[in-house]
Amino acid sequence: MTIRIPEKFMGKPIAGSMEIVLAQAPPPLPPQGAGGQNLGIGSINPREYIQVGLEGLGGAPVVISSYELQDSNNKNYENAHRFVLEKGLYMPTPRIFMRHFMNVLEAKKGNRALNYSDGAKVPDAEVEEMYKHLTTNHKAIFGSQPGVWTWLNAGFNGGNLETVTGLNSDNSLKIVQVPLENCLGEDVYVNLDSNSQGLASSTSKCSNQAYSQGQNIKFWFPRDKAVARFIAIAGRAILSCGRDATNANPALGVFACAEGAVAKK
Repeated sequence: MTIRIPEKFMGKPIAGSMEIVLAQAPPPLPPQGAGGQNLGIGSINPREYIQVGLEGLGGAPVVISSYELQDSNNKNYENAHRFVLEKGLYMPTPRIFMRHFMNVLEAKKGNRALNYSDGAKVPDAEVEEMYKHLTTNHKAIFGSQPGVWTWLNAGFNGGNLETVTGLNSDNSLKIVQVPLENCLGEDVYVNLDSNSQGLASSTSKCSNQAYSQGQNIKFWFPRDKAVARFIAIAGRAILSCGRDATNANPALGVFACAEGAVAKK
């Protein structure tokens, strides 16, 4: 039996009708975090952001800036958040940052490729620069203290992990709390195993308590009412979960994350 599809319905042509409907449909909504705050939709230079291989706070694949953003330094924790959120970006969580850190280490070893947000391969010379910046006092982004100095999107409050997901209408930070997972409770050198929140697991303590570039980091365990940062200086790299949120430092800036971002023209 042959089924013949009619050319018209109720006197109007069928051909092309679906294309017309789709063309008139509203564009898809951007990624949203808790409370409907749009996340990571700012314009970026795609050759300044690196694919991480994780879904970000908005639920889409996340990319992270190669280095701290210019003019993001000398701000306290809240103002650093506002600085990136007002650009349509957001501060990396420990989970995002430590995955990026591991990706750079693996690329340095030749075990994987790093890719910019547009899919192009990061050159080996740039991988080397990023590796040195993340593990030593190699590069001064702001012309002051060399090495990486960045706030991380993590606060610790009453056994909970707090993540900033956007700005409220009064410009206060929009915060989501989840229980803090079990993590190491000492200030010690740890291997690069992390729990799902990006913090050192309870079994991560190194037997040799000395810094080994690209092999371990110093972990400062979460303190109540404190926030997180990552720094690399001469002789060590540190994931600190004991920073006073009110403090600012000329060297301390922030990396930024984007999802579904539009490339700058």
